[in-house]
Amino acid sequence: MNGTTIIAIARSSVPLLAALPAGVATVWVVTPAATQPAPLLRAALLDQVPLVVMPPVDVTALREEDSRRALSERPTPVRFAQPLSTDLSPTTHGLWETLATGWHVWSLRIRSPGAFSLNLWLEHFEVPPGAALWLSDPEGAVVQGPYTAVHRNAAGGLWTPVVLGDEMVVELIVPPRARTSDVRISTVNHGYRLFGEPRSEASTKQGNCTIDVVCPEGDPWRDQIRSVARITIAGSLACTGQLLNNTAQDLTPYFLSAQHCIEQASDAPTLVAYWNYQSPECDDISGGNLSQNQSGSTMKASWELHTGSDFSLVELDDEPQASFNAYYSGWDARDLIPDATTTIHHPSGDEKSISFDYDPPTITSYLEDASPGNGLYFRIGAWDEATTEGGSSGGCLFDSVSKRCVGNLSGGFAACTALDQPDWFGRMYSHWTGDGTPETRLSDWLDPIDSGALFLDGKNGSGVGSEESWLIPAVASRTGVN
Repeated sequence: MNGTTIIAIARSSVPLLAALPAGVATVWVVTPAATQPAPLLRAALLDQVPLVVMPPVDVTALREEDSRRALSERPTPVRFAQPLSTDLSPTTHGLWETLATGWHVWSLRIRSPGAFSLNLWLEHFEVPPGAALWLSDPEGAVVQGPYTAVHRNAAGGLWTPVVLGDEMVVELIVPPRARTSDVRISTVNHGYRLFGEPRSEASTKQGNCTIDVVCPEGDPWRDQIRSVARITIAGSLACTGQLLNNTAQDLTPYFLSAQHCIEQASDAPTLVAYWNYQSPECDDISGGNLSQNQSGSTMKASWELHTGSDFSLVELDDEPQASFNAYYSGWDARDLIPDATTTIHHPSGDEKSISFDYDPPTITSYLEDASPGNGLYFRIGAWDEATTEGGSSGGCLFDSVSKRCVGNLSGGFAACTALDQPDWFGRMYSHWTGDGTPETRLSDWLDPIDSGALFLDGKNGSGVGSEESWLIPAVASRTGVN
């Protein structure tokens, strides 16, 4: 392979080998692990790429609104971004180039001044075989992608993970004779908190009483920690969720969160899951890596907060990649009260944390103290170590002995400034039968073989979905650019 340039860029799933034109000797070998300086695919210099600047965002007004929302007794996901409507496509914006190899590259810069992060909703994402979309910051320090035809969700679009900073470079590479693509960016989400927010000015970051999952306290929970992901919904809301095992033991990627996070079927395709988003060192409460992510899901069952136990079960569009090392947690839907409990979650949508209560929970209604109430919820009277916060919603409550999920967080009043305040978790016992239909209960999905089992241990992922290398025409092979 004389003249081959080998550069590591980002994760991938489907090789472009079949689409390469004959005689291409210089390529980039794209592998899962790394970042790489811009330009990623284009030949043009960055300042030659057209720039779209989004309208200003009133962050002060948004934060004031968030403060008012936090006082409501109805739980709401943490909002971290403001959606900005737009209409950007390769036919109306950006720069097209044709490389000497015959490949086509479309590129566009998007800036939203003052944003800590940006993410996109591509309302239309229809690309030919072999085409791939990439996102990066201007320096190429963060590269998300590639996204191909297989990443198109059931609604025909794509919700992207975040790129930190207030400017994003979007690049689409298309094989020769296949330039036609229907790609339309309908929303730019301006991140004004959480992702990329400096801790020094961040009143919205998680409190100092939280315990990083990498700390020794997390050692007995290493498996369950791997099942938990930070999620975003509609590019602007943040919650917690986790993979659950099922009695078929087939590793269907069923993912449990709160219904007030994933409210309806149309929310499910907008889900982006971030795996292993946690501090690299104990007590950092910062420094998480956003590179292990996936987009899209389908609603399977839910039961709303006001009339039920506040859960949503979705099936992720893909099994998590092998490098994510995901775990499928066990669960227990029996009418039992654990002696002590643990929850693993993303407080304020930040790095993964773990909290402990060494007392049995009580059975109540939501936000009520009297037992048994309607029997749908577990009440944690007070956490003995650490706490939960907004963004923790959806995180499992685990039996500290069996390490099975017995509920998921709906809401409460606990915080680092209110360590004596309670939280409420919808019970797996309540979720199991729900409102009596497959669309409102877990039993049909977590016991698909109709075994009658009411509890199940967890299981490691299968290691499928391994990353493959891509061969992409390199900058070094470009001698004639339109």
